[in-house]
Amino acid sequence: MITLINPPGIKPVASLNMNSPSPPLGLAYIAGTLRGAGYVFHVIDATGAAFDQIRPYPERKDFLVQGLTVDEIVARIPSDTDIVGFSCIFSSVWPLTRGVAHAVRHRFPKALLVLGGEHGTAVPEYSLREGPFDVIVLGEGEETFVKLVKAHRAERPLRDVGGLALISNGEYVETGLSARTRAVDDISLPAWDRFPIEEYIARHQTNGINLGRSMPLLATRGCPYTCTFCSSPNMWTTRYIPRNPKLVADEMESYIAAYGVSNFDFQDLTAVVKRSWVIEFCWELINRGLQVTWQMPSGTRCEIFDEEVADLLYRSGCRVLAFAPESGAPDMLELVQKNVNLDHLLRSVRIAVARRLTLSCFFVIGFPGETSESLRKTAKLVRKLAWLGVHDVAVTKFIPYPGSTLFRTFLAEKKITLNDEFFISPLDYYSRRAPSYANTITAKRLYWTMIWMFLNFYVLSFARRPIRTFTAVAKAIFTGIEATRYSKWLVDRVYTRSRWKALAKRAN
Repeated sequence: MITLINPPGIKPVASLNMNSPSPPLGLAYIAGTLRGAGYVFHVIDATGAAFDQIRPYPERKDFLVQGLTVDEIVARIPSDTDIVGFSCIFSSVWPLTRGVAHAVRHRFPKALLVLGGEHGTAVPEYSLREGPFDVIVLGEGEETFVKLVKAHRAERPLRDVGGLALISNGEYVETGLSARTRAVDDISLPAWDRFPIEEYIARHQTNGINLGRSMPLLATRGCPYTCTFCSSPNMWTTRYIPRNPKLVADEMESYIAAYGVSNFDFQDLTAVVKRSWVIEFCWELINRGLQVTWQMPSGTRCEIFDEEVADLLYRSGCRVLAFAPESGAPDMLELVQKNVNLDHLLRSVRIAVARRLTLSCFFVIGFPGETSESLRKTAKLVRKLAWLGVHDVAVTKFIPYPGSTLFRTFLAEKKITLNDEFFISPLDYYSRRAPSYANTITAKRLYWTMIWMFLNFYVLSFARRPIRTFTAVAKAIFTGIEATRYSKWLVDRVYTRSRWKALAKRAN
C-alpha cells in the first residue's frame, strides 16, 4: 500500500494576511498518476479532512494549526503501507510535515518515506538530514515517483533512478532534477475523488476570491522567466509547456458535471504567455457555452495583453487576474531579473480595467539593493495604478524564498540560517517581525513603507471610485461573493479569523 499525506496547515492570525488552504493539486496529480499506473494507494488530506480542528501552533502564539492531529494522521495509515509520500509545497509547513513524518517513522519503521514538493527540491540535503525521510523527489514528480515505486518494489537501488536525492552510507547523493514531462496532455488528471474536495468547495477554500463553487486547475506547466526571488527555475526549470486547450476545457466540463462547480482557479505559474494558446483556449470556452467564470489569482504576464486578448478573456468567463510588476524602479527590476516593461504594463492595465476585468498588482519591497529612491518610485507606481482603476494591490516584504537564486546567494554568504524560524518566516512578510534584507533600509522602515503604500493605494482608489468600493464590500457581506481581494480580506478579518480563534481557544 502507498499512502499519500497532505500535512496540516499553518495560519497567521495577527498580521495582515490570512492563509486559506487550497486543495492539494500537486498531490492529487500524484494520486492520479499512481492510479493510471495501476498502483493501490490511500490518501490522507490532514487539512481537508478536519477544517474545524484549529489549535495553537506550539512555537508561535500568533499562528494556528488547522487539520488532523499527528496521532489522528498516523491512525489513518493502513497497516500494510510500505511507502509513504509526503507533500511539502511551501517551506512554512516544513516543521509540521517533519513532525508528522517522525511519528510515521516510529509507527512504520520499515516503510519508505518520500518527500515531494518545492521545499524538498529547494533544500534536499538539509531535509534528509533533519527529517526521517529516505528519499526526496526533485522537481516535477509524477513520472519520477512512479519510477521510484517500481525500483523500490523490485528492490533495485534508488540511486539508479533519476530525479532523486538520498543519503547512501552516510553520503548525500543527487541523481539530478526530474526531467520535465513534455507530453503534458498524457499526464493523468488529478484524482480528486480520493480527496475531501467537497469540503474545500463548500467552504470556499481557494487561492482566489470567492466567485462561487470553485475547483483548482492547471492549464500550463512551468514559467520561461528567471526572476531571482522565485523558486520556479529550480523546481520546474524555465521550460513552459501549455496543455491542449480542448483537453483543459474537457477537464472543466468534467468537474462541472461531477461537483457542480461554476468557477475555476487557475494555479498556473503564469498562464498568459503564448498569445495563440490564450486565444485558442478562450474560443474553446466561448464555443462550448460553459457559462462559467475563471480567474488567475497567482498572477500572469502582461506582454501579450491587448484589446483582443482582454475581450476574449472576459467573453470566456475570466473575471479576475493579476499582474506582478514587483517594483516601480527599473534598476530594481533589472537587479532581480524581473523582465517587465513598466510602460507596457500600464498600457495592459488600462486595457484590463476598460474590459471590466478585476485586476490586482503585486509588489515586493526590500530586495537587496533597495534604496529610498526605489521605494519612492514604487509608491508612485502604486498611486498611478489606483488612479487607473486597479482593484487591489499586494505589497509584501522580501524574504529569500527557499530554492530561489537570491536564497542560494544569501545561504552561501551565511546571511541566513536554515532552521524552523527561517522556514516559517515567509508567513511574516506582512508583519513587523520580518527582517530587512536590504542593505540600507531597516525592517521597521520597510514595514511602515508597506503600510504607507497600502494607504496610498486604497485611500486614492476609494476616493476615486467610492460606488465600486461600497458595492464590492456589500456584495461580500450579504452574498459571500467576493468581487475583490480587499472584500475577501474584510470577510476573513471580520468572520473567519474570529471563528478560528474561538475554535483554537476551545481546543486549548
